Amino acid sequence: MAVPSPTGATVRQRRAIDLEELVGWTIRIQKADRDRVSLHAVELAAATAIRRGHRPTSGFDGPSSWGVDSCIRVAEIGLAGTRVDGGGQIRGVAPRLHPDAEAVMAAVDRALGSAKGWRRFILDQAREGGRPRWDLGRQRFVPVRNTAPQGGGRRHVVVSEWERVPPLSAVARRMIARGVGILDSRGRRKFQQAEPGFTYRTLDDGSRQVVVRWSAVELSPSDAEIREAREDYAAWHAGMMRVLGAVMDLPLRDYRVTGFAASATPWISPKDI
Repeated sequence: MAVPSPTGATVRQRRAIDLEELVGWTIRIQKADRDRVSLHAVELAAATAIRRGHRPTSGFDGPSSWGVDSCIRVAEIGLAGTRVDGGGQIRGVAPRLHPDAEAVMAAVDRALGSAKGWRRFILDQAREGGRPRWDLGRQRFVPVRNTAPQGGGRRHVVVSEWERVPPLSAVARRMIARGVGILDSRGRRKFQQAEPGFTYRTLDDGSRQVVVRWSAVELSPSDAEIREAREDYAAWHAGMMRVLGAVMDLPLRDYRVTGFAASATPWISPKDI
């Protein structure tokens, strides 16, 4: 028999809550995802029957004498249609879950039960709190980190190549064109043929080259990292929307789901639409 949804004054007494906060409370605070970790299949069936207010189909006509096997005990509890405990919390044993947390966890299982990876992602994010990080900050150029086994002691990649050096006659013509003398007061050339600290070579045609070096750079975060972060957020949002469809009509006792306020594409500003 379906449980009727609360109406009127009962609804107004419940706390309005967004789906994101409700799922976080269910997983991070109530830890509802750990409620059935150690349950046997028969125990799980009985627990589900108790949660839904049904009696599982069984060969038992009714609880008469308790069996020794724990699964039989749980099945008989299911036939009784109620949960039997010891009358209160036992020291060192966690209390029962809040009924709303149980209902929300069951809704998550219905919505994402067939998509194990998706379900795990939603639950992991709820345990961590907050939303998946999609904004990795502004891209900037950074030195490429040296991951080679032998990097010459440098932490970043340094690129080098030979570059052609203009002949001295061309240098002299440029200086003269700018009105700069090429000789000093003693008649010596103002510019040197080779700068100290640089490596030069002369080719067969008489041209000269010098070794030039620079630090390689790349964008950080990379385009691939930005795309992956946005894909993770989109997967989380799509999974939460499926959970929303399963949660909206739940007859929760203390909460009333108002919706899911998180944007589907927060990286798109209204000005870009």
